[in-house]
Amino acid sequence: MGSAPLSLRGLRARREQAGMAILLALVGFVVITQIRTEWLIKRDLRIPSRELEGLGFALRQQEQSRAALEAEVAELRSQIREYEKAAAEGRSAAARTNRLLVEARALAGLTPLEGPGITVELSDSPRALQPGEDPNKTILHYSDIYAVVAELWAVGAEAVTINGERMIASTGINCVGTTILCNTKRMAPPYVIAAIGDPGRMAAYLRRSGGALELLTAFDFPVRVTRQARVEVPAYRGTYRFEHTEVSE
Repeated sequence: MGSAPLSLRGLRARREQAGMAILLALVGFVVITQIRTEWLIKRDLRIPSRELEGLGFALRQQEQSRAALEAEVAELRSQIREYEKAAAEGRSAAARTNRLLVEARALAGLTPLEGPGITVELSDSPRALQPGEDPNKTILHYSDIYAVVAELWAVGAEAVTINGERMIASTGINCVGTTILCNTKRMAPPYVIAAIGDPGRMAAYLRRSGGALELLTAFDFPVRVTRQARVEVPAYRGTYRFEHTEVSE
């Protein structure tokens, strides 16, 4: 009965001795590995072991610097993406502004235009005057031209010329003797009015009953309306003069 405890104590002692032996063996392995690594570094790289600690510190500093640079590169790339986005938005805004400017210039008559439309040719009446008859009855007046132009605007014409002279909001038509003055340019018959728009709609509206052309035809003025696949309208060549107009804020 007394030998059993001794056996257990002996077994435990052997286990402790075995564990200590394993631990010492591991420590020895680590020490030998470190010594061997330092020996290899010294032999192959010719670096004394006393400088390894300094090299390790320098290596850690380099790794920290590299991490900081990588973070800076990531930040710069993010900024570049923001700049590219802002530039793209700026280009879009510039494109929209340019498009609006082009439209405004076209509406102001500052750019030449072309498109489908019609031409209306008007001439003085070839009818022979009766004795004592007023010659003005066979001559086209500015009011006749203006009436046709007004009907073209009313039916949706997008651009109008008279004998190649672009009409704008401030264009005036007046009689000067037997000629007509349009944008300070003197004109004589035949008068060719060209308009860009829906050819069929404009032609039908001008030829409607009670229109300006019906009245001219009734008084023997030659009238010819022609639909055109392509009408060219030049830019306004005159000047702008504003005496009372101010920009509204």
